[in-house]
Amino acid sequence: MDAWSGEPIPAQYLRGRTALERQGALVFQAKQCHNCHKLGGVGGDRGPELDKVAVLLTQDQLIRQVIQGGGNMPAFGKNLAPQEVTALVAFMQTLRP
Repeated sequence: MDAWSGEPIPAQYLRGRTALERQGALVFQAKQCHNCHKLGGVGGDRGPELDKVAVLLTQDQLIRQVIQGGGNMPAFGKNLAPQEVTALVAFMQTLRP
């Protein structure tokens, strides 16, 4: 499989979500997070799979990772508006096994 992926977010990650969480899923797709991160086995291989990120990282840790980057992940603080970060993190907080 390629390291990069343009696959859409699997539908099960959108069902039953609040408006803010769905907006976060749109940010996830629009900012091409899915190119590097898998959800449900679909997506890129450059970053870690995010299916259980909500049990691994706190809200503050997720915000810091998105804004500052780290490891293999670039910083997105200058590429995302504060409301996009809020929505994206709200979506990621739903990602539990």
